[in-house]
Amino acid sequence: MRSFALSITCLGSFLVLAGCAAGLRAEANALPFALPSTPETVRVRILYTRHAVSLSCAGAYRFQMRESTKSFLRHSSTSVRAMRSAMVFGQTSFKGEVVVMPESSTDTLKLNGRHYRGLLVFHPLGSGRYDVVEYLSVEEYLYGVLPREVETTWPLDALKAQAVVSRTYVLYNKMKGANERYDVLDSVLDQVYGGQNVEAPSTTQAVNETHDEILLDSAGKLVQAFFHSSCGGHTELPEHVWKSSYPSDVFGVVSDGSYCSDDPHYKWQLSVPYTTLRARLKRAGFQIRDIKSISILQKSASGRAETFILETSKTQIEVAGNRFRLALGPEALRSTLLVNMKAGKKSVFFEGRGWGHGVGLCQWGARGRALAGQTYKQILQTYYPKAKLATQTL
Repeated sequence: MRSFALSITCLGSFLVLAGCAAGLRAEANALPFALPSTPETVRVRILYTRHAVSLSCAGAYRFQMRESTKSFLRHSSTSVRAMRSAMVFGQTSFKGEVVVMPESSTDTLKLNGRHYRGLLVFHPLGSGRYDVVEYLSVEEYLYGVLPREVETTWPLDALKAQAVVSRTYVLYNKMKGANERYDVLDSVLDQVYGGQNVEAPSTTQAVNETHDEILLDSAGKLVQAFFHSSCGGHTELPEHVWKSSYPSDVFGVVSDGSYCSDDPHYKWQLSVPYTTLRARLKRAGFQIRDIKSISILQKSASGRAETFILETSKTQIEVAGNRFRLALGPEALRSTLLVNMKAGKKSVFFEGRGWGHGVGLCQWGARGRALAGQTYKQILQTYYPKAKLATQTL
């Protein structure tokens, strides 16, 4: 059985813009339904594209518009694309959102070869663009998150710490974005999610053994549970990264010492031509005609660059450290914890430690601590010293 239930309601009808394609069977008296909206349901945007995708299922699957008394049953794969403001399934066009679900609760849908546990909603966005949002339970979502966020071979307590943090993170986002079309993306912009294909016994065990466990602040509210790959030896407070109001008292500035030093990207170097730097900054919204040099104006207590100064032929431009990193590319400038920076005539050289913003849980540090014998509760207490581990009640 799926962990969510479809609530039956009376809705309107939909417009079929084209006739039924071969292999589709319309059922005119199908019951319309409302999408799952229970507290344990999370909405994950798994695709945003203009391209056609392949949709299939091991058994039969059904699709219909949300406001519909007709549904279509399909037993083979279907090509799905958007055309203007409509979704096209095979040769059948639907003007509006289309919901797809397996006929049997034991089957899973497959999109472009990847299996998904939940039901899928296709949203036409105009100009041939559309996105796909999966509705599934928080725990099932975590089954597909942990194997993409950490190594499945890591110690169980490191995996359990990540499970609690990832659960808290998605529930916070769900609460914050209640009026949006989805709660989280499936990428590093939120948490990397790979669907059912990536699930592994060790990470599933970590999710199950921490079932419903979350982090709360002193007021009993969900923590915005930031995490990152490797802190490079020192974690950071959020106000030094985002310049916004965050409950920083739940976080700590942790000296991880050698705990995260096994990270293969613990130390890194990067050389960037000024022409490339200017193009990346321009794409991020900065109007810069040329770059003559670059320096660090201010560092945080952890050693991270809070503000960069760009020297141009006419002026100086200040750029916040994290914004600079994201503009250059977080896969390139892995962190702002720089141990060396040399500005040349045509390029700048960076030497740094760690990967990520440095706030909250250090994933490689959690691994090192678990290998040293720390429990997941001790690990969480280290990175979120003023947060409380609790069990949510839905």
